[in-house]
Amino acid sequence: MTITPVALALISTGAGLLGSVIGTVATLMSASLTQRATRDRESEFKVWERRAEAIEEAHRKMIALGNTRDLAWARRELPSGMSPQDLDPGHQDEQFRLVVTKLTLYTTPELVQAYRDSNQAFLRSLLGIQRIQLALTERGPESDRPRRQRNIDAAVAIATEAIEKSKAADERLEAALREAAALAATRRRR
Repeated sequence: MTITPVALALISTGAGLLGSVIGTVATLMSASLTQRATRDRESEFKVWERRAEAIEEAHRKMIALGNTRDLAWARRELPSGMSPQDLDPGHQDEQFRLVVTKLTLYTTPELVQAYRDSNQAFLRSLLGIQRIQLALTERGPESDRPRRQRNIDAAVAIATEAIEKSKAADERLEAALREAAALAATRRRR
């Protein structure tokens, strides 16, 4: 069987069309895969940014509370403007809830728990300082001076222990923050 010039022209045209279709499909698939990879990278980067922001915010809050605790301890009095509600461990202000929400969404449960523990230890340290403040302002007859001094000494011992526990909780939180930041950076590099 011989191929006529018309058949040869049709075969070569068909092969050219088939090549064009295959090239177009390959180009479209390549563009689609590139867009998907870019979108995935951008999404991963946004999550990483939010994780880093949550970690930074928790660290800033930890430092601010630590400074407040240390200043209150040095003065042996609570910071001005604190209400009894602020010292209630069950009370959670808006900023605390916001940080916990961000940590919950973008980090590990261990970090969230370390943040909560640090905040609760902070509140207990302020309660200990408040106890000292109350013992120091206690008035009474001169004959009650030994009892008053015992109350002050007991309050100082309790506050000292609460402050040490608060500092230890801050150290655990800082270690958890560092670990979470290192994990976030490692995942991002992959």
